[in-house]
Amino acid sequence: MNEMNTQVRASNEALTELVKKRSQASKSIFIVLIGAFFLFLPPIGIIIIFYGISRSQKIQREMKALYKDAFVREPLANNFDNVVYEPNQGFSVENVKDFRLCLTGNSFYSEDYIRASYQGVPFEMAEVRAYDVDKSDDSSRSTTYFEGRMIVFNFPNKLVNSVSVFGRKFKHRDLSRREEKETKVELESMQFNNDFDVYSPIQQDAFYLITPQFMERLGVLAGKYESIAMNVVGSRVALAFNEPGKNAFDADVPIGQVDVDKEMAKVQAEIDDIKLFISLILNLRTYG
Repeated sequence: MNEMNTQVRASNEALTELVKKRSQASKSIFIVLIGAFFLFLPPIGIIIIFYGISRSQKIQREMKALYKDAFVREPLANNFDNVVYEPNQGFSVENVKDFRLCLTGNSFYSEDYIRASYQGVPFEMAEVRAYDVDKSDDSSRSTTYFEGRMIVFNFPNKLVNSVSVFGRKFKHRDLSRREEKETKVELESMQFNNDFDVYSPIQQDAFYLITPQFMERLGVLAGKYESIAMNVVGSRVALAFNEPGKNAFDADVPIGQVDVDKEMAKVQAEIDDIKLFISLILNLRTYG
């Protein structure tokens, strides 16, 4: 209770600072508008507009950083062990290609990197957006391949054989490095087979790793997201959860208008989702 009260006080203090920043951001917009009136006197108008835009962008970055400190960093530390949280960092495009889950396209962005452990299980997680921009002479078209969270687990003392699971709605799959002998596997659950495509070079590995309890839990999680995918290879398990239009650990409303209690509950719900991911992996049977 004391921890919660301390966190509420800290969040309220940070919210006060956020409101001040929002006021500064409004002033920056006003500066841009003033600059617009001076456009007939270049370069004065251009300089004023450039200053106002730069100032506004700087304040927006500061507001976002304050939000992360106020509502994300402390709850992560309260729920997990050995937490490293880097809001402005993420997985590299090479990391995501190595996960062999989705196509990466020609444009890529990742943030909100977390490295921690829960119940003795180490994991890494980040927000990822991978998309392809097709530019022609007179138009530009963007195709989003993935937008959501990716979470990776390692089992250094266990052997985890190669199995891939794709939700039927997970459209932009990375199939470029599939083994020649890898085949689609039909499991004992007809419902699971309708909802997911399972691939493995050794059919028995899929039957061994994906138990009925695992299928049930994965099905429940899949119901919360637009689409889901998993790749198991060696000692690593990688999961991807498509969440188009949603960015975990960011405010859903203008930062200066956030409600402390609602925002804390929202972040805790996102943290509880991570725990659900881990409980899913703990139900994955592994050799060793």
